[in-house]
Parts: sequence; C-alpha cells; structure tokens
Amino acid sequence: FMSKEPHEIFLDANIWFSSLYGSANCERLIDAHIKGRLKAVISRQVLEEILRNLEEKLPDGIPVFSKIVKEKPPIVLKDPDKITSVVKILVHQKDQLIFQSALSAKVKIFVTGNTKDFNIQRIKKTYGIEVLSPKQAVEFLGLKGR
Repeated sequence: FMSKEPHEIFLDANIWFSSLYGSANCERLIDAHIKGRLKAVISRQVLEEILRNLEEKLPDGIPVFSKIVKEKPPIVLKDPDKITSVVKILVHQKDQLIFQSALSAKVKIFVTGNTKDFNIQRIKKTYGIEVLSPKQAVEFLGLKGR
C-alpha cells in the first residue's frame, strides 16, 4: 500500500486540535506528516477553525501548530465557491464546504473525528474516498507503533 510518494490525506480541523491535546492516533498522523510519510491537506476553513479552537481552548498549542505549519506546511486548499447537491445529501451541513474542498483536491482519504457526520458507504461508492476516524487511518496507513 505505501507507494514511494507520500499519500495526500485530508486532515479535518479536529485531528490537528486533538493531536495537540494529546490524542495518540492524531499525534501519529501529524507526526507522519512532519516526517514526510504522508502529505496533509487542509482547506482555508480548516486552518481558521484550528486557530480559533486553539485560541479558545488551548492557547499553548498555537506556537506548536505555527511551527509545524512553517516547517512542514500542509497543502492549503481554497474554500469552494459552491457545494454540489450530492455533497449536500451525503455530508452534514457544517462539514460540506470542507468536504467539497477535499473533493476538489482528489484526495482518497479524509480523516475526521466526526465520522458520523458523513455517509461513509455512499461517499466511498460515489467518490472512492475513504472517510476514516483517526484510529482507522492509523491502521489503514500502517502507522501503529512508530
């Protein structure tokens, strides 16, 4: 499964936040991005959400996050102009813009702490995208115990 090129993987805002909060699986994913084993993809909205969450709940995390973004910048996608009707059906309203931007980047893996907000089976069928929890993503990418 691991090809030579690191996989481009969309990491939702909650993954970054939880990694700074001490979630082991989220830490593994961000660490894999830092080490170049995967390439994190986010959108403008995700970036803004991470910063807002850190400001409100974990100000100490801001310099840590800023350092990661400076030294190993994720791919940052612009927010889409519109949301397609299919995305409106398959994704909870608050996540539609974010998922639409992931679609535009043609990522094959979308990692979020809120998998319940996505119609996982139909998304996989329609777009060939795996919507995974942090735990599933770590297993899927073989990042356990590294």
